[in-house]
Amino acid sequence: MKYFSSFRTTVKISRYLFRTLALLLWALGALLSAFYIISLMHQRESDLRQEYYTGYGQAQNYITRSASIMREIKYVAENRLNAGLAGLDMLNGVFAGKTSRPEFSPLYPNSDCSRTGTEYHNAVDSLSYFLSYWKDSFSDAYDLNRVFYISGESLCMADFNFRSASSGTAATLPKSLQQQVTKYRNARQNGREDDLYWVVPGSRAGGGYFYVLTPIYVANKLQALLGIELSIRLEDFSTASTLPIGVTLVDQNNTPVISLSEGERKASALSVYPAQASYYGYTDGYKNLVMKKSLTPSSLSIVYSLALTTVVENFKSLIFNALLLNLLSATLLFMLAWLFERKMFSPAEKNALQLEENEQFNRKIVASAPVGICILRISDGANLISNELAHNYLSLLTFEDRQRIIHIICGQQVNFVDVMTSNNTNLQISFVHSRYLNENVAICVLVDISARVRMEESLQEMAAAAEQTSQAKSMFLATVSHELRTPLYGIIGNLDLIKTKALPDGVDRLVMAMDNSSALLLNIISDILDFSKIESEQLKIEPRCFSPREVVSQIAGNYLSLVVKKRLGLYCFIDPDVPQNLRGDPVRLQQVLSNLLNNAIKFTRSGCLLIRVYRHDDYLLFQVRDTGVGIQQRELLRLFDPFVQLGGGGQQQSHGTGLGLAICEKLVNLMDGDIAVESETGLGSQFTIRLPLYQASYAPPVLSSDLYGRVCWLSVRNAALEIYLTRLLGAEGIRVKRHTCQDIGYESVFITDDERTPAVRPRVWIRFMLSHIGPAQEMSEGEWWLSPAFADALPLLLIKIYRGDQALLPALPSPAAVQQTAQDLNNDIRILVVDDHPINRRLLADQLESLGYQVITANDGVDALGTLQKQSVDIILTDVNMPNMDGYQLTRRLRGQGVRLPVIGVTANALAEEKQRCLDAGMDSCLSKPVTLSVLMPTLAHFSQLTRQRRQQSPADAG
Repeated sequence: MKYFSSFRTTVKISRYLFRTLALLLWALGALLSAFYIISLMHQRESDLRQEYYTGYGQAQNYITRSASIMREIKYVAENRLNAGLAGLDMLNGVFAGKTSRPEFSPLYPNSDCSRTGTEYHNAVDSLSYFLSYWKDSFSDAYDLNRVFYISGESLCMADFNFRSASSGTAATLPKSLQQQVTKYRNARQNGREDDLYWVVPGSRAGGGYFYVLTPIYVANKLQALLGIELSIRLEDFSTASTLPIGVTLVDQNNTPVISLSEGERKASALSVYPAQASYYGYTDGYKNLVMKKSLTPSSLSIVYSLALTTVVENFKSLIFNALLLNLLSATLLFMLAWLFERKMFSPAEKNALQLEENEQFNRKIVASAPVGICILRISDGANLISNELAHNYLSLLTFEDRQRIIHIICGQQVNFVDVMTSNNTNLQISFVHSRYLNENVAICVLVDISARVRMEESLQEMAAAAEQTSQAKSMFLATVSHELRTPLYGIIGNLDLIKTKALPDGVDRLVMAMDNSSALLLNIISDILDFSKIESEQLKIEPRCFSPREVVSQIAGNYLSLVVKKRLGLYCFIDPDVPQNLRGDPVRLQQVLSNLLNNAIKFTRSGCLLIRVYRHDDYLLFQVRDTGVGIQQRELLRLFDPFVQLGGGGQQQSHGTGLGLAICEKLVNLMDGDIAVESETGLGSQFTIRLPLYQASYAPPVLSSDLYGRVCWLSVRNAALEIYLTRLLGAEGIRVKRHTCQDIGYESVFITDDERTPAVRPRVWIRFMLSHIGPAQEMSEGEWWLSPAFADALPLLLIKIYRGDQALLPALPSPAAVQQTAQDLNNDIRILVVDDHPINRRLLADQLESLGYQVITANDGVDALGTLQKQSVDIILTDVNMPNMDGYQLTRRLRGQGVRLPVIGVTANALAEEKQRCLDAGMDSCLSKPVTLSVLMPTLAHFSQLTRQRRQQSPADAG
């Protein structure tokens, strides 16, 4: 319980720490705000200092420029005086009459201007001529008001005014001059060489007049004093600032001469100026920010000042916002702290009190639990808490089991372990990792699973029984397939032989009926076996390269006679952009399309059937459309379910197995495609198969010179056929025109699907006849009949007509001719037929003899071995299931003896693994019953050709 007491103390301390943290956060925010404001004020102070220095630079430039003007005029005056004294002034003659001689006026009341000699008048006249000539240049370039010339002995002044009116008053000017001249004359001898600078305030605030007085020596003797007057404005010494900066010009006694401190600048006016020659800092207890700088070479200084209250005024809003922000942050932190304490610390304190009660309560729950519960320490596996049931379970474990459990728990490999106790009780120990009393623990639940183990054993027995049932099902299907196909082979094979014979009238109809019935029975058996193989995932797709055009054309040719017999029309449209080759399973595709077309024929009483093949995006689409009875919408949902039979209007029918469409959907899905259906009751149905274009290849477009540019006239009533023919012929470069009543030329081609003929019969007249069976046929000269089931062959027919080339559409040889050719070619091959069933043995022998082969027979594998010792054979055709020795054992015995003759297995088992078993036994091929002539011919022809090649290579062996 000490743990929970310490927890309560921790919560209380955390409460105070949280309050302290909130206070520190607020203080930190306040400090950051103050630091930010102070940094801004320092930045503002730096900006002010830069402005001060900028203004000072302008003032210093003004003083320096004034001193330069004074030096230039002094230089001119000295030259004029020297020239005037020597009597060599060339300007006297040049500018004579252009200016009046200046009059000398006394500077002091006792000054005697009559004492000025003639030589001085000449010097002054020469200076007057020069200044008058350069008056405009000096005035504009230097902003010069006037120049004063004061004689050194008589103290009389000559005034050279550069403005239209005097810049200063007549009373003020002599008084200031008198003061400065007196100051100069009273100065020491070494101090007279310096220039005098002073300022006289003007009538406008912040403006006045700047004076410079300098001595002129001739032959080391003071001859005169020369002075200039310039306008001065303190506004020129202040930058364009938003702050009201005060500017004051003080003399060497720190007395203000002129000041710019009116209006807003009045707050920046100073009562006391710094005594230092150069100063920057605060005065009057940080009331003003002041900078004082000397303006050399004068004795004047300029002072810039700004009231600190003005600077603070700009930061008033910022300071107010900072105070408001700190107040809001303090309020927010207080509210958050209060909410956090209310939501977190107060419940935590209550929970700490409740934990003490819960600890006792949990111990009681653990003790009364119906399963074993314990808490094990992960570090050493010690049992910290456990109920009585867990204690009893743990006591039943062996030492090795306990060590293994602790190892699993400590290693965290899995979260459960199954063990067997000493009294044969199955325990499952489930655990999760957690923390308890500041330690890593595992909460373990021990459950007696003996009943579940017995149930699992029972389920395993049931699964084994189900597997046996599945194997029995497969065996049953194999057996049924064998037992059904064996007699069926006798029926179909004999019917196949009978059809090759000449039959009396009426008998051929009976043979055809028996052949159709046997074919229907074979289809039913094949559907059942295919569906069973699909369910057991034994049916595999065998992809290879094939031509979709050939597959569709072959299906249309196979069903054309049945369609014509039912007085229906069959249209087959294969778009020109359909790939020439495609990778897939043509056998399964043919099975699906045949099933769909067969259903369409079955449920269509009148109208027509349409097969369309076209490309869309990356898929190849096959459409089978009919004008039959259609399917009700509620029946479409279960159309592809197995064993569902739908007839006209969705009524249940009794014929068929109902597996055809289910098998079609499964096969299409195995080919990575899909199938869809659209139907309307009374209007017909449309099935669409979509297959991906795997490794599709296209023939390069080649326009035939025999067709390009020719004209074909269409008079077609069927709109779909007209659209297809227009697109098909247009792809060959043929111009297609619709014929109404126009006259057409003899060399044109006329295509129609009715009895109407044009007024002028063309050389080529092609009629699409629904009743025509077979390839295109010329019924009369220039008149050709073509079935719409072979509409895609129209370009080839036109090339054949224009070229007269009969090789493009070869005629198929008759069955009798094929049989006669086979009898002539195969009489050199001897085949051993091994079968225990006498009817099948005799039937197979008759089929081989009809193909021209020499045949000997054997009853089983033992009889076949004896026959091979007496006679030589070329090919062995053996049944795989026989008594005494079956076909597998016979093949292994022959291969073991080194016999390399071709061995072909014949089996009635239609399962997929049967062919692989034959190949594993050493056979070269495997045929499934019923074996027809169409199946035997290509297989035996292949191995017969191999036998003949072996004879040519080894003539001795042939003998």
